[in-house]
Amino acid sequence: MSITIDGQQALVSLATHLSSNDKPESVTNRERSGSKPAVSSFQAAASAQGRQFAEQCDFLLKNSGFVLGRASLSVAEIGIEIDREATSPGGTTIWFEYKGSLQGKRPGLRRTDTLKKAIANGALLQAAPASPPYVVLTSHLPNEGAGFEMLRAALKLGLLSDVICIYDTAGTTRLLTL
Repeated sequence: MSITIDGQQALVSLATHLSSNDKPESVTNRERSGSKPAVSSFQAAASAQGRQFAEQCDFLLKNSGFVLGRASLSVAEIGIEIDREATSPGGTTIWFEYKGSLQGKRPGLRRTDTLKKAIANGALLQAAPASPPYVVLTSHLPNEGAGFEMLRAALKLGLLSDVICIYDTAGTTRLLTL
């Protein structure tokens, strides 16, 4: 899969970000044996996917001209954490939430519980004094059903400044306007 940024093509490949050496040993052994995963193996794989997706998001932001700021920013007065603070090419500070994976039946914001958490964080940020725009970067957008309607309502209410699928050229082009 590739993303075009300012006329240049940047390869975004899961294989680039995860070599077989990065897999937890229990996952590798499970793959060899064909047995069902243990909960700890599932959690380890989910953590690895989260790190990989965050690296892809950071890569996209940097190549779109953003200056990366703090990661895992705690907003203590409302009890949430922001994945990345970054400054746009135009000088605007933006808070980014990363919600994505490449595996599972409902990756990214197609999982309604993941979508609800992003929306809840956006709602809570309304109570934070002078919070910057809040943008969610995802691997997959809901395209129908309850998730689609929730996302549409959250955007209409202004709880999220934008939601961008990092694998969609039209979406990533919007980064340049932030």
